[in-house]
Amino acid sequence: MFDRIAHRYDRVNTVLSAGTDSGWRRRAARETGLRPGGSALDVACGSGKLTAELAKIAGDAGRVVGLDFSPQMLDVARRNHPRLEFMQGDAVSLPFDDASFDASSIAFGLRNLADPIRGLREMLRVVKPGGRAVVLEFVRPPRGVVGGAYRVYLRTLLPAVGGLLSGEPSAYRYLSDTVDSYRSPGELVDMVMRAGWSHVRFHALAMGTVGVLAGSR
Repeated sequence: MFDRIAHRYDRVNTVLSAGTDSGWRRRAARETGLRPGGSALDVACGSGKLTAELAKIAGDAGRVVGLDFSPQMLDVARRNHPRLEFMQGDAVSLPFDDASFDASSIAFGLRNLADPIRGLREMLRVVKPGGRAVVLEFVRPPRGVVGGAYRVYLRTLLPAVGGLLSGEPSAYRYLSDTVDSYRSPGELVDMVMRAGWSHVRFHALAMGTVGVLAGSR
């Protein structure tokens, strides 16, 4: 599915989020605590937008790697960010030694993993002691007016607009149909703690519809 929508993925995301998705990724990059000259792994990197934000922090002396399962997404990432390092790989079996990076991240990919707890453990395994891991993810719509409006958006506007812009309506029906699988902030915190993360912090964004989770090894 992601191979099919790769060539229009960024444009659709920008339209559907009214351009706010870039700010969410910048926030996630800052939460990694990455410093100039540091190293980071961006898991399920897609078109490389978060990877690029991490690379801005790490600078020329650092190393940032984007990893994804979709070859077409990686083609887009390499075309958009030719100076960055991208590779194909499995998020639940990362091809890196323990303690290889100062930080790791995943943006909007956790719920697509076959075994999200294992993926979270892998993210922590490849981080050096004291390093940070960060998850940027949609959360279950909150109760009340905002949550109700968000559910309507996910059920109607997202599949209609996403399908029209991407030419792949089935992909955006999938995103809409899985709204009830979105986890609450508490459930996300519980997941990362079960995966061994410590000093976990959750920050709500976009009126509680998106969250950033940060923890350390």
